[in-house]
Amino acid sequence: MVPIRVCHVIKTLNLGGAESNLLNLTKVLDPNRFEIHVAYSVGGELEPRFQVAGIRLFKFADQSHKLKSLATFKIVKRLKDYFQKEKIDIVHTHTFNAHVWGGAAAKLAGCKILEHVHDSRYMDPVDFRRRGETSQQYTMIKYFKNISDCVVVLTRQNYEFVIENRIYPAQRVWEIQNGIDLSGGKVLSSSEKEKLRNRFGVSLDQKVVLTPIRFSPEKNLEALFKIVLEVAKKMPNAVCLIAGDGPEKGNFEVLIKKAGAENQIKTIGFYPDIPKLLNIVDVFLLPSTIELHSIAIMEAMRQKVPVVVSQNVGCNDEFIQNWENGILMSPFTVSGWADAIVHLLKDPELRMKMGNAGF
Repeated sequence: MVPIRVCHVIKTLNLGGAESNLLNLTKVLDPNRFEIHVAYSVGGELEPRFQVAGIRLFKFADQSHKLKSLATFKIVKRLKDYFQKEKIDIVHTHTFNAHVWGGAAAKLAGCKILEHVHDSRYMDPVDFRRRGETSQQYTMIKYFKNISDCVVVLTRQNYEFVIENRIYPAQRVWEIQNGIDLSGGKVLSSSEKEKLRNRFGVSLDQKVVLTPIRFSPEKNLEALFKIVLEVAKKMPNAVCLIAGDGPEKGNFEVLIKKAGAENQIKTIGFYPDIPKLLNIVDVFLLPSTIELHSIAIMEAMRQKVPVVVSQNVGCNDEFIQNWENGILMSPFTVSGWADAIVHLLKDPELRMKMGNAGF
């Protein structure tokens, strides 16, 4: 049987939800049925993992470009030439820029297009702005209606938006939530946990709250700071670790320093092995205003760590039952977040029950 040649097109291979999902997907597809290619413009933390996995990589640009740049024409041509040279059957796009570039090139090369929506292009613009975000995608999607042969969305909200706004007919749209390998969790020994705690200056008697994020507006950084600061004040033996990087990290660290909370709120930068880090974590926190289906939340649930996350964001409400396998809180107010976290930190039986239910 001749394998189906699939080229995944994505803007970068930085650490992010779309990129992590793509890496997971390429690992589980049957190599006897599919020949996998990945086209991207900028490498990042995940690039070496694709290389180790033996994925065929094609770099279509040497830097990150915007759609409204002259580079778009060169990118489309390079992709079209690559699709034709490698006899690609299906172009699978993952981010909006990549969808525009890859979709145009696929049409020119005569390939089928699978549009995988990891962003908020199909979210109500009014609600998007209410959550503190702006995007040019809404003004552009009308030019790309019906370009894809199939569309995969991650949330019921996105699915309903696509159908109600007649962007695609229902028979071409699927809601398929993200997934992770349940065997991919990690269990550390007591000595390994102690060593990891020492690395971040966390003593054995301290409770740990973890937030893995990219420091950007949709992660609700102002609310996050207020929540973790209140936790630190209410429970002096708690420490909040915030893992990740991004454009707002410096400003966030200034707020921590001004509050004199450096010992209880620690930004630890990019950490490549979150499942390992979750071994020393008591509560997972993610108060984002915008998510689709967070892989970070699923990784915490896989490690049986109770999660405190945003209500009515992405598909959180579709797989989390409040106070049963996680806690849902409004991202538009900080009220109640710290109390919920402190309640969990003080109740080991509840943490275990909720963690097991989350798994």
